[in-house]
Amino acid sequence: MRFSFHIAVLAGLFSLLSPGAAQALSGRLEANGGEFRLYLDDGRVLAREALAGARVVIGSGAHDIQVLIDSVEQEPVSSGPPVVLYRLLITDPEGNGFQEACEPDAKGRRLGLPLVHETGIVFTCTSGAEGKCILMGYRPWDDRADAPMRDLHAACIHLVRADYGGDDHATTRDGTVIDVYDRYGIQNPETMDPMPFEAAWGIDGAICVAHSRVAENITLEALAQAYPRLRPFLGPSACTEEAMRDHPEALLYNRSAP
Repeated sequence: MRFSFHIAVLAGLFSLLSPGAAQALSGRLEANGGEFRLYLDDGRVLAREALAGARVVIGSGAHDIQVLIDSVEQEPVSSGPPVVLYRLLITDPEGNGFQEACEPDAKGRRLGLPLVHETGIVFTCTSGAEGKCILMGYRPWDDRADAPMRDLHAACIHLVRADYGGDDHATTRDGTVIDVYDRYGIQNPETMDPMPFEAAWGIDGAICVAHSRVAENITLEALAQAYPRLRPFLGPSACTEEAMRDHPEALLYNRSAP
C-alpha cells in the first residue's frame, strides 16, 4: 500500500513549538537526503533526534495543519548509512486531536520519511512501496557512479506493487512474499529454496513477465491485452533470468511463488 502525506512546499514558513520553548519560533522546514531539517530564524538547525517532540504548525491557506514529530529513529540498511525514520501525528480533520500519518508496516511500525517531489515535501511511509524500496537500499537521493539510484528506486516501486505496465496499476496482494535483487549487488537473490523467476523490471515497469504474481488479480493473457509491448515477453520461455541479465533496460529482478 502506498501512503503519502503532503507536508508543504519545500521552503515555507513554519512555527516550532519545541518541548522546552515557552513560545513559538519561526523558521523553514526542508528535506534533504531523506531527512527533515528545521532552520530556525535564530540560526539554529534542528535535525534527527533533536526534532523528536517538536510540533510544527504549517500554514496551508484557509487553515493551519499541526504536525507532531512524535519520535525519530534510525534504521540500519545493508548498503550505505542508516535511514532516518519519523513517527508523525497530524491534526485530525474533524478537530479531534491527532491521528497517525502512517499505516503499520510489516513490523507493526508507523514510520516514514520525507522525499522531495515536484509539489514539495512528501512524507512517504515504510508501509508503502516508496518506503519499502528505500529500506531495501534504493535511496533516490544517493549519487553513485556505479548505480543509477533514482532509476532503481522507480523500478523498485513498480516491482513491489506488481505494476507491470508502469501505469500505477498495482496487482499485488498484501503479505505476498517476493525475493528482490538487482544487477548492481545492492540486493542479492536468496540461494536457499529459491522461488520461480517472476519478472525483470525497468523504470517504465516490467521488461518481461514469466508469471503473474497474483493470478486472481491479473493473468498473462490480461497483461498481453492491456500492454501490447509485453506480448512477446510473457511466459517462462520468453522471460528468463539468464536472458534478462544482459538486457540493457533491466535494473531489478524478482522471484515469487505463482
